[in-house]
Amino acid sequence: MASIRSQIAEKLITILKAMGDYNWASHETIKLLASDFQEFELPAAQIIDLGDDSLHERTRAKKTWNLTVEIVIGPKTNYVPKQTDLWDLIEETEQALFADPKLGIEEVIHMRLLGSTTDLHVLQPLYTARIDLQVDYYQSLVRPC
Repeated sequence: MASIRSQIAEKLITILKAMGDYNWASHETIKLLASDFQEFELPAAQIIDLGDDSLHERTRAKKTWNLTVEIVIGPKTNYVPKQTDLWDLIEETEQALFADPKLGIEEVIHMRLLGSTTDLHVLQPLYTARIDLQVDYYQSLVRPC
């Protein structure tokens, strides 16, 4: 069975792809530079693991996983993105992600929005944003008999 963290990541990617706004979404392949994306892949989203904190509770651990959804947009034929385009996409993405804060996964306690950041001007002609998330979940520390 897939780990809880894998289930969470897969669910987030499924939500991002279902939105229809992203041409590329992944947690398996992370592109380190915005310039690594091809025009046909934009807008793109990738999930980046920022680590977790754990609280040991006898046979299970309560985990708090920190992650970010990085968004990359860029110019296309007859289209140059603006700050408002990035803000709109962030809001639409947050609404899609938080339609079910438990993500339909039994072990998930709750997903929290920590904030978002845009960087529209530094990487022109590509523009990025981050949506920072925290997912609390229980993970068994013993194998089922």
